[in-house]
Amino acid sequence: MTKTNIVTISILILGVALIFFVQFLTPTLYGADGYLHIRMAEFLRDLGPRYDFHWARYSTFTEHFSDKDFLYHAALIPFTFFKDIFFGAKLAAAIFAALLFFVFYLILKRYSDKKILLFFLIPFFFSDMFLQAISRPRPISLVVMVSLLAIHLIIKKRHGLLFLTALLYSLGHITSPLIIIYALIVEIVRYVDKKEFCAKTIMVTFLGVLTGFIIHPNVPNNFLVFYLNSILVPIYTIKTGVLELGAEFFPLNTRELLLSYPVVVAGVIGLVYLGISRRPKARFETKVFLALSMVFFVLSFICRRYLLHGYPIMLIALACYCSDSFSGVKNISKKAVVFIIFGMAILGFNSFKAVKYNGLVTKIVNTHYEQAGRWMEQNIPEGELIFHANWSDSQYFIGLNPKNDYFVTLDPVYMYKQDPGLYKLYRDVAFGKIKDPYVVLKDTFKVKYGYISKNYFSALIEQIRPDKRFNILAEDNFGVIFNLT
Repeated sequence: MTKTNIVTISILILGVALIFFVQFLTPTLYGADGYLHIRMAEFLRDLGPRYDFHWARYSTFTEHFSDKDFLYHAALIPFTFFKDIFFGAKLAAAIFAALLFFVFYLILKRYSDKKILLFFLIPFFFSDMFLQAISRPRPISLVVMVSLLAIHLIIKKRHGLLFLTALLYSLGHITSPLIIIYALIVEIVRYVDKKEFCAKTIMVTFLGVLTGFIIHPNVPNNFLVFYLNSILVPIYTIKTGVLELGAEFFPLNTRELLLSYPVVVAGVIGLVYLGISRRPKARFETKVFLALSMVFFVLSFICRRYLLHGYPIMLIALACYCSDSFSGVKNISKKAVVFIIFGMAILGFNSFKAVKYNGLVTKIVNTHYEQAGRWMEQNIPEGELIFHANWSDSQYFIGLNPKNDYFVTLDPVYMYKQDPGLYKLYRDVAFGKIKDPYVVLKDTFKVKYGYISKNYFSALIEQIRPDKRFNILAEDNFGVIFNLT
């Protein structure tokens, strides 16, 4: 075994160890969605794929439920057998992130020069936002992993495996039509570079995605969910003022981009410098990854989620371009190696600090939600509908307290589509804009219990606190649980 192989294997092992370290830096899950995802895996295990999703009572899920992450939840089922299913969720997130890291290494190894491979393998860990994202029990790790494999299969025109990949992607996540866009971009690059255009590749990806939609256990409801998430939500994001969307739907500011994705910023500068100074003859594969990276980078100015999906692709694109730029160079100078290692040490330290801070914040916030959810489970009668001022708090509470129902979950568009007027009334109550919230909560929404987080909804808390018709049942620095008399 060569020295390079030993170093590579060591970095792979250390990388997996780091992924597990980040995951168990906090005893809680990262984010809110993981609590819901692991519980939905349990629902799938116990109830099968077709069941009444009554937990989101004022949403389209009550009559037209579709599990948009069906295959991901199926993959989570083995982890629901742990005594603490949330430990199972953490373990699953770490394993899926480790698998992504390994697939990233294989694709990087396939398309970059071995002399520089390690310099682009290690930066996988230089984005705290990316690390936090793949540490959450969400489908993102599997989605990015499947995307990398799909791009490789498209480049190589491996149509049989590509069809299967597209089908699995379609069953696993609502973003599966992206694979068709990947195929189109690759074939355009192939035509520009080689004067070839393989329409079959595009057709295979389309048929794979379509087949996945058709055989989905929740068909035809999955078509409605796709329409709501993939068409209406982007429209409402651009339109603004219609829905309350999470931060992931909006772009990063300059400071956030520089601190959380320093390799992307440095990479853009490096590409320009190499393009001017060395003018490399880029391979077809390099052009493919550069084209895909450019699309993700441009779209990230609209929505930061594209950086999460595109970060590994961008690293591979940089590695490919550097490989082409230094293809005639046998060895990298010691000075250059020292400079690169020094720069990587700084970026690694910056990422580590941010990851530790994120872990601390996650522990504080999610410990509160775990305590609130368990209080509800122990003190609120089964079957009661619980008001939650922040629509996304239901992700926590369905996972932690599935014996009660909530308003909407996963995305506000599901409630908005069901009844726009009712959704507006719900948000007006949450923000303290209704003169008498008691009447609306009791007569319109039929609730006896509620939870209000203190971050954005202090106006509602100030309304109910002096009102004798409300009782504060539990309270801490982050939220209030109440009932109506």
